[in-house]
Formats: sequence, C-alpha cells, structure tokens
Amino acid sequence: MPLSRRSFAQWPLALLPGVAAAQDGKYPDKPIRLVVPFAAGGGVDNFARPLARQLSEQLKQQVVIDNRAGASGLIGAQLVAGLPPDGYTLLASTDTSMYLSSLVVKTSGFDPVQNLTPIISAAITPTVVVVHPSVPVKTMKELVEYTKESREPVPYVTAGVGSLHHLTGESLVHGSGARLLHVGYKGGNPALTDLLGGQVKVGILILSVIAPHIQSGKLRAIAVIENHRSKNYPDVPTIAESGIPNFAMPDTSIALWGPAGLPTPIVDRVNAEVQKAMTAPDMVQVMQKSGYEATPGTASAFAAQAVKSYAAYKRMVRQTGLADG
Repeated sequence: MPLSRRSFAQWPLALLPGVAAAQDGKYPDKPIRLVVPFAAGGGVDNFARPLARQLSEQLKQQVVIDNRAGASGLIGAQLVAGLPPDGYTLLASTDTSMYLSSLVVKTSGFDPVQNLTPIISAAITPTVVVVHPSVPVKTMKELVEYTKESREPVPYVTAGVGSLHHLTGESLVHGSGARLLHVGYKGGNPALTDLLGGQVKVGILILSVIAPHIQSGKLRAIAVIENHRSKNYPDVPTIAESGIPNFAMPDTSIALWGPAGLPTPIVDRVNAEVQKAMTAPDMVQVMQKSGYEATPGTASAFAAQAVKSYAAYKRMVRQTGLADG
C-alpha cells in the first residue's frame, strides 16, 4: 500500500533516502523530476527547460521536466506537495500562480505556505497586456474606452483562472470600468495560439511567451502590469503610464519549491546550484531574449517574502471577489 503524506511526516527525516544522501554529501545520486504545472511552451516551461539542462550539467544528474497542467498550477503543485521531501521531485512555477490559485479555488484545501518549502525566487518576468493588430488601440486608456464602446464585453485570454493575469483583468474591470470577459486556458501557449489567430483580441500574458510576436508585429504591446518597465523591453510603458493612473500589480517571480519539510541541506544545495545556473551564458541569453531578470537570493528571504505576498494576495482576492466561495 502506498504511504500517505502523513506517514512520511511521521518518519524520522534521516530514514528518507534523499535526506540521508544530503547528510552524507551524495545528493543528488539519481535523476531529479522538475514539475512544471503548466502546458509545454508557456512562460514557466520556456524558463524551466534551459534551467533543467544547465542544472543537469552542474549536478551530473539528469533533471527531467514533467508538465502537469491544470487548475492554474494547482494540479502540479498538489502533486509535489503530496510527495516525500527527499529532493527528487521539485516544483517550478510562478509565485503568483501558487498563491492565487489556492485562494481562488478555496475548495482545493491547498496552502502554498504550509504545503511547500520555498527554495529560490530565480527570476522575475513582466506580464504584458497585448492586443491583436486588428484592435485599433495603442494605450490602456484607449483599450478601456474600446471595451466600453463594444456591444458585448471584450474577451481576454490568460494562462488560467486564478492567475495573476486573471486578477489583473478583474482589477481593471473594478478599477477602470473596462468591459472585459475572462477566458482562461491551461497555460500561456494555448492562450497565445488563439490570440495570434484572432479568435480573441486581447491578452494578459507573461512577456517571455509573447516577446517574439511583439517583435514581429503579430501582437501589439500596450503595457506591462507592474509599476516599473522591463529592463529588457524599456519601450513598453506601465499601465499607469499608459492611461490608468495608480494601477500596478506585483512582480511575477518564477521560483522553485519542494514538498513541506524539505531538509535544509537539500534546500541550500538546490538554491546554490540555481544561482550558479543563472550566470551561465546559455541562461543569460535565454533571459535577455525573453525578458527575464535574475533575482538571486537565499531560501530564507524567499520564505519570508512568501508569507507577506500570500497575505497581500488574500486582500486583493477579497477586493475583486475572485474567490469561488
């Protein structure tokens, strides 16, 4: 019979294989699974794959990507949370997805602060409001007016229900009176497909997914949702600069977690290896091309920030009425 998570919690940590390996300096001594809780080709996946390749070289063990899309990241996160804390299954996701999906889908019973161990916030990536070229707007102010003049609410695509992108759209509805209708997908890449095809005209997506299409002119960038411009795409204004004063959302961080109770030696090892990987030439090139900005830091700093961020998102979800009950 498979052991439950509670059964593992009752074991002495030293009896878990990954813990023993960490204590004797042999971790990792077998391949590591890196769960990406979104579809292949999305923003997190596009970051995790080159990171996995670089970590494989550094650790001398294969780091394998496992895409487990669904419920705005909840399915993959719950999978990792339910496994023993041995360091051989880790999670790569955006912090906003972890916090918001658990708050929006209250029936999930998932608490990212309690059920996961923060390892590192590896990089931030801007989120951008974009439109299909057929939409005659160039600023957020014009987009809001465009939705108000439309006969029906204007659909906008995101990477999923309960995502920061979804919260941004609902915040725009509440704050500016924009008439927008959310259409959630199981990741940024499926949403992008319909956006490029013109089935929907507006999107709120991670820059790393849409950057090539902005450059080619297939999509028009209106604004980044954060309170500062991207260092790699400085020509894209913020929402506040683009006509909606005092509007800004938190940064989106791509981060790594393990199950709750992940031993400190494993946390510190993975944190150090990820920081090293972020300076490798291939990773630097990927980040610059896709608009990522490295955010090296300790696991303890990330854990402290997670508590603050989770509380902040609770307030935002209550304000927008986004939760399911």
